Amino acid sequence: MFSIFKKSVRKEPNYVEQLAQINFKGGTKYAKNETNNVYLDIEELGGFPYIKTIIIGDFSVKIKRLGCTITFKFGKDSLTLSSDNTTIESNQIQKSSISYTEIDFELNDDEVKKIKTQKVNSISYTFKNKTITFKPIV
Repeated sequence: MFSIFKKSVRKEPNYVEQLAQINFKGGTKYAKNETNNVYLDIEELGGFPYIKTIIIGDFSVKIKRLGCTITFKFGKDSLTLSSDNTTIESNQIQKSSISYTEIDFELNDDEVKKIKTQKVNSISYTFKNKTITFKPIV
């Protein structure tokens, strides 16, 4: 017995292949995990330093009024910064299942020096009750 109706098999998106095809030039590739890349640059606006980060991959979020934090883990020390904006929203990249999430963090000169001079072992973003961790690209 056979059916005239075919079962549709929904293919899961292959984020690794899609990420490999993205040639993002809007930042410095800094860290990654299995399905996401983080682009991170320390910039200055009006004489004040800030970190501009962009997450590209399968991660997607929409948060209002809470923002998020980023934690840089060093040997025995860590540094946690709060997002500049409390509203964070991912945007989907056209014709893909990949999302783009831009998040800025304020910091001071001592924190800039620490990030630039100490070896970062990992970075973690915490959104509400979800944490995603990345390993820096050496």
